[in-house]
Amino acid sequence: MTTTLRCAVAIVATIVVTSCSTASQEASFCEASAELQKVDALSAEVSPSDDAATRGALTQTAAQAARVAKEAPHEIQRDAELVAAFLLALTNAVNNTKFEDSLERSAAIGAAQQEFEDQLSDSVTKLAAFVARTCSPAP
Repeated sequence: MTTTLRCAVAIVATIVVTSCSTASQEASFCEASAELQKVDALSAEVSPSDDAATRGALTQTAAQAARVAKEAPHEIQRDAELVAAFLLALTNAVNNTKFEDSLERSAAIGAAQQEFEDQLSDSVTKLAAFVARTCSPAP
């Protein structure tokens, strides 16, 4: 379970946001990205042995990632949607399995990770670069 949270945290931690430009869509996207970073930071503090807290943290992170995808400008939307879909799949894997059945849960998490493994790294990299360019203050 620690690996699951660390995986989600690592994905979102790559999307570092400080502030955003003034364009309406970009501002909404940057705001959603900044909120995702905050939600994810709180998730990192959840103990993997606290099943209810883990489920809640993953659910909240997935919901915020979906908001980021919804607010994403067209040029990065597919990548944001892929990251959101992965976090939702990871959340469903945890929510649809019992904490006491670690083999079933591990298999479900592994299946979710395998489903996205070919595209996730590239999408995370592109999304992080876009956020850095779009949401960082001008020098």
